[in-house]
Amino acid sequence: MVGDYAPPRPNRFEIDMGAIAHNVRQIRDLVGVSTKIIAALKGDGYGFGLIPVARTVVKHGVDMIAVADISEAASIRLEGIELPILLYAGNPFDVDAVQAMEAYDLIPTVLDISGAEVLSTRAQGPIRCFVKVDVGLERLGTLPAYAAALVDAVTQLPKLELVGLYAHMDVPEGHGVDDYIEWQWKAFDGVCVELDSAGIRIPLRLISSSAVLRFSSAFNLDAVDPGHLLFGLTPAGPVKQNLDLKPAFVALSSRLIHTRIVERNEFVDFSPIDLRPGDRLGVIPFGLRDGIARLTCGEVLVRGRRVPITGRFSMEHTRIDLSMVPDASVGDEVVLIGHQQGQAITLSEVTESHHVPAIMPALSVGSGVQRVLR
Repeated sequence: MVGDYAPPRPNRFEIDMGAIAHNVRQIRDLVGVSTKIIAALKGDGYGFGLIPVARTVVKHGVDMIAVADISEAASIRLEGIELPILLYAGNPFDVDAVQAMEAYDLIPTVLDISGAEVLSTRAQGPIRCFVKVDVGLERLGTLPAYAAALVDAVTQLPKLELVGLYAHMDVPEGHGVDDYIEWQWKAFDGVCVELDSAGIRIPLRLISSSAVLRFSSAFNLDAVDPGHLLFGLTPAGPVKQNLDLKPAFVALSSRLIHTRIVERNEFVDFSPIDLRPGDRLGVIPFGLRDGIARLTCGEVLVRGRRVPITGRFSMEHTRIDLSMVPDASVGDEVVLIGHQQGQAITLSEVTESHHVPAIMPALSVGSGVQRVLR
């Protein structure tokens, strides 16, 4: 270390910020100028980095930001970003939380009358809020049958200003999903019709997340809240709306820090690696703490050739079989996801090998892996 600088380990997660900007423009072209785009940036901006992603989407025209936690929202505010911030459902209304919501001018989500009453009581001044309806996810939100009554109650509580109503659909894959999506839409639309009949105006109605946007533009209403699509990722569910998206996930790589010939001749059956005497072993400083367990298809690229990972992962190291790359040497780039010398290990190859959603690799990259923004 020199002064306060410590060189990072040679692990890199390359992110294309230009792709995120491009994807925002694609979504705007799809929904038009009259529909607000609420950029869903929960989970550290889906693993791509909350603050750089927030700066990028704000610069390229989103209207609001949505996050899951107060701490995420506070970080955005401390960066000087002034757009409205929706706090998704799940945040408590204890005294400290409500004070933070007011201090950072956040828009919390109300799920039931008891929560609304607590928020109203603890708020020092007017505070904007959304009500969430659960139309199919069986997670958070008031059920459609009770939604209009909750909205009516919220509008009558002191200090609460209702600015929106939203739901997130369950969009799986498989036969009959179109009817299932339509059933959820009708539940939400029924609440909106009931509120209109009662003379209760909702400024923002929202039910189109990334999966719904790919299904139909009929559900866009006043706002949409894409997450996956911002990063060029396609969520589960049927795709009927074509978007020219670009992937923000460019590459994940490390470098060889050690190579040697295996010489072990005793207790070979107990060896922690699947190599035999004469085979060539390599080590990269990318381990469990870096997220390796969900970031590989079982092979990596070295000098343009696929080579297998061997043995169990350790906290900070992974071993690879270099027997087919005899000229590999310390310092060589090792690609876990990405391209090298005309060969590729794709993001989809990794997610399919683990049976996980498209967003999982970015969320799995450890905080110690250097983010390289393009």
